[in-house]
Amino acid sequence: MNKLENAIQENAAELDLFLQSVSSSFGEGLIVRSGSEYDLLAKDPAVNSHNPRAFVYPESVEQVQKLVRLATKHKVKLWVYSTGKNWGYLNTSASKDSVVVLLNRMNRIIHVDQELAYAIIEPGVTYEALSYFLNENNYTLWTDSPGGPPTGSVIGNALDRGVGVTKYGDHFAHLCGYEVVLADGSVIHTGVANNEGGCGAAHLYKWGVGPHIEGLFSQSNYGIVTKAGIWLMRKPEDYTLFSVNIRDDTALAKCMDTVRELMLSGTIHETGRFSNSVAILTLLTQAIDEGVEAGKAISRVQLEALKKKYSVPNWTGSFGIYGHSSVVRAASQVAKKQLEASRSCARINIFTRKRAQFIRRKIALVEKIQSELILKLIDFVIRKLLGSSLALIRLFPGLIDLHEGKPVETVVRRGYFRYRKKRPQQDIHVGRDDLGILWSVPVLPFRGEEIVAFTRECELLFEKFNFDFYMTTMIFNARSVCPLMVILYDRLDEIECGRAEQLYSAILDLSHQKGYQHFRAGINGWKKLYQYCPELKTFNQKIKAVLDPEGILAPGRYGID
Repeated sequence: MNKLENAIQENAAELDLFLQSVSSSFGEGLIVRSGSEYDLLAKDPAVNSHNPRAFVYPESVEQVQKLVRLATKHKVKLWVYSTGKNWGYLNTSASKDSVVVLLNRMNRIIHVDQELAYAIIEPGVTYEALSYFLNENNYTLWTDSPGGPPTGSVIGNALDRGVGVTKYGDHFAHLCGYEVVLADGSVIHTGVANNEGGCGAAHLYKWGVGPHIEGLFSQSNYGIVTKAGIWLMRKPEDYTLFSVNIRDDTALAKCMDTVRELMLSGTIHETGRFSNSVAILTLLTQAIDEGVEAGKAISRVQLEALKKKYSVPNWTGSFGIYGHSSVVRAASQVAKKQLEASRSCARINIFTRKRAQFIRRKIALVEKIQSELILKLIDFVIRKLLGSSLALIRLFPGLIDLHEGKPVETVVRRGYFRYRKKRPQQDIHVGRDDLGILWSVPVLPFRGEEIVAFTRECELLFEKFNFDFYMTTMIFNARSVCPLMVILYDRLDEIECGRAEQLYSAILDLSHQKGYQHFRAGINGWKKLYQYCPELKTFNQKIKAVLDPEGILAPGRYGID
């Protein structure tokens, strides 16, 4: 037996001893080793993911401490997730000789403060659960929700720097006051002056004193966050949602610059989206319903036909304004005037809260209509009055819910565009349904021409590797944006998986060559994250060596071994 085979056998034996110790300490009910539950948990939309030996569900911070100490003793690698819904980045493991730890059962909403608008929660608390709790207990507070699954973790999404659509869309910026279990089993609390004297302003002031510690536990493998404070948005008196139709790339650059200046002046909040036609079409239909051949990108002829069929413009811009009615009204007037002056928008649709609720009620009535003739007549009227279509308007309730902080499945449905069966109307689960998703998310300066030029280069790469060019440019703030690109592929097709990985790598290389780092990365990008800045990797490795010398926590995550 050679050294490698001997090491593999030793690792397997230590893994068995670790799981035996966990079972004897906490009970077998915390461990999933096989069966239908294991099979579902092991489904991962990311290329290069691996099935772990087992999944473990700790139920308290004390059990998390015990787990990491046992893992250190037996040299077992742990991949820790809040709820395991990190679809498209990695929600299982990077190696087979490991254990995935899921914090779903640590799901207490410990405290909600109406006056200061924040909550203290555990990592198993989902967007769905927090929104329901706030509503049921009559809090006039919203949580910003991302476009991902409602069953995703609030803390987990924030730690991976996920984003939403309201003025609280930067989730990591609104998370503070952490309880963290380190690799040696010790616990730290950030932002606290005296553990015996209460948490003070730990959940209210993000920076604490001295070096900013909390940033170490975002997109890293330095510790396990078991509790945190999340800021909530006060329910506004009113809001206005802007939706603008943009004809071409030249107009897109002008519109982007106009929106940037509105943000820099403080007229509108620093969040918004610019989505191309493919991104909108993935919400409306599926390739199998439109005669698009499997394994091949939509042709330009097919795309033009689908845009006409559903009244989808080349680009759609959107942003919201929230606050007191008089402020919202005044800011909306300025924004509309500036957009009109830019001559970049073919159409500007403005939805106040009152108008949005009216349309929601009308759509509910439309959904009860059975007559195809009447539905065609309604579609005709919508096209004339709104420059839209009935299919697009039917998305409205879900998108309004999202802008009101309610978690919905409307946007996550996009993952099913290339699905070879009819997508489910509810209970979306891209892992269960064997979907393949990769996210490419570079960060660029908020300059219209620069963004458009980069967009064109990326589109050529999508054409080269034969994938539908999906892009939604997310506004991070008044100075930076992220042209989010989604690679949708068949996870069960090895050839298509290979092409998806090649495309992802090509976009990453193009981004890095231009100096654009990605704001998130999955397993396919970790090894290249620091290819042109090795000194950052070295620095991160020094921190890892101190906090986790045995390397038990997610080795390799975000390029940190």
